[in-house]
Amino acid sequence: MEEKRQYLEKRHHGTSLFPADYYHCVYPAGLAGLPVHWHEEFEITRVQRGSCTYLINLEPCQVKEGDFLFLPSGMLHGIPEGKTRLLETDSFVFHPAMLGGRTDACGVKYIAPVEKGEICFPAVVRAEDTGREFSERLESLVGRLRRSFVEKEEGYELEVKAGLLEILLLLYRQVPFERKRQENREVIEKLRAVLQYIKENYQHPLSVAELAEVCHLSEYYFMRFFKQHMNMTCVEYINQYRMEIAAGRLSEGRSSITDIALDAGFNNLSYFNRVFRRSFGMTPKAYRQALSQRSASGQEGCSATRR
Repeated sequence: MEEKRQYLEKRHHGTSLFPADYYHCVYPAGLAGLPVHWHEEFEITRVQRGSCTYLINLEPCQVKEGDFLFLPSGMLHGIPEGKTRLLETDSFVFHPAMLGGRTDACGVKYIAPVEKGEICFPAVVRAEDTGREFSERLESLVGRLRRSFVEKEEGYELEVKAGLLEILLLLYRQVPFERKRQENREVIEKLRAVLQYIKENYQHPLSVAELAEVCHLSEYYFMRFFKQHMNMTCVEYINQYRMEIAAGRLSEGRSSITDIALDAGFNNLSYFNRVFRRSFGMTPKAYRQALSQRSASGQEGCSATRR
């Protein structure tokens, strides 16, 4: 447990008094990818339109309009490069502690087992598998949560907490769950460790040797291990993560492209431009201009940097 906690993500969503947040995201078709990551918060996502392939705890999973994703603490998830078909989502990210005390019946019987991975609900809940009544009820709860976060009327925190608890109750009563299998735990722990290390050190040169050392593997075995479970090389993943950072900085529109490249860990501007064009199909300058035009036309969007 202590080994796991030292790699927990340091960024939190919301505030210390209200650790929950809402994100409306629009990902363009052919997105460069949402790097695989994990966080200690729970995440509930509703796919409003489009489709993509998610990688959830090392397994590829197709999601489409109308699907719900329930991602508890510690679950690895992301979108492999080029696997989106114009994806629009509503996501709620919240710390399980806000749902109840760890010593009351609700916390002990229902929340803590999900947080610790002892009880596992399906990561993707589909309308065709659960029935119309369940889907409509879940959609209604998500809509209420969205309005609560957007309008922030007096007492909205109570409404959000109540809505999240209702969703958890709905899952327990109507969605089959199972006890977590143990065979992938060691693999997932090693991947969490190396992904956290990349996240904390992406601005500096990263070698295969130091990443292998994080996992306590030889360089040769580490490269095979990473490729097998992430479906890409560690160099490809590092570039994908740096591209995510760069895209987020470009969307802010304040820094120069050279500064953004350096901040994302690229010391060679030509190489940065080449990797960016390969990932997004356009230069960084053209990407920034496209974002500006979208903003001017009133279209909503979200870069994949909310972790």
